[in-house]
Amino acid sequence: MTFGKLIILLGALIILIGIIYEFTSFFSIFKNNPLDFKFNIGNTNIYIPLGTCFIISIFLTILMKLF
Repeated sequence: MTFGKLIILLGALIILIGIIYEFTSFFSIFKNNPLDFKFNIGNTNIYIPLGTCFIISIFLTILMKLF
């Protein structure tokens, strides 16, 4: 598999995950994570997804150790 085909395949996979994320409740753990900080100051909304980053990091670490 060439590098170009790999990049296209990864892009399609990211789009597919985005569609699944938007239309299903499978990823609901990422939507209301208690470690994600949300600040509302006037008309400004600040969202810091710290807990989501931890979960993704742990998942990718386990995945890399397996393969």
